[in-house]
Amino acid sequence: MSNTKNTQLIARRMSAVLYLMPLALLILLCSCHKDDSPPPEQAHLKVKVKSDGDQYEAVYLDIQQLWTRTSTGGGKIEANKRLNILEVQKDSIIAGGHVPHGTLQEVMLKVSPTGNQIVRNGSSYPIGTPQGQYIAINIPGDKLLIPNESHALMLDIDLSDFIEETASGKFVLNPSITGVLD
Repeated sequence: MSNTKNTQLIARRMSAVLYLMPLALLILLCSCHKDDSPPPEQAHLKVKVKSDGDQYEAVYLDIQQLWTRTSTGGGKIEANKRLNILEVQKDSIIAGGHVPHGTLQEVMLKVSPTGNQIVRNGSSYPIGTPQGQYIAINIPGDKLLIPNESHALMLDIDLSDFIEETASGKFVLNPSITGVLD
């Protein structure tokens, strides 16, 4: 009798395994399906910097990323550069990459909360970021990033507005820059 019970138990287990096997195979095949749809169309964006002002000997910014939001989605371009913006040549690209195409709605520059500094009269001073790490880039008018085309964004930094000296003698970044998109 015990042999019959064992045989029935083994038969039930085998039928359960045989029942679950196709289900497991279907799940495996669906999870491994390669998406054959084409990648979304994107625009190529190059970022440049132009600075005005002669009140500092050097202005070091630790630029991490550039964030964009368009009518078709959001994107970011990695920069990870610490540079003296006074020494950047007008046509030098500080960052570049692909972002979603569409009407440009928002652009933000992300800087490190530490490592930004100015040099004035031979002395170095840290630049604080009291408004946070993100600097809004104001681009006048409705601008369109066309898919599969290259665009340049010129960050026009007026140092007299961009860096402010507080009453306590500390320096802070203004959370806004003007940008020109071609």
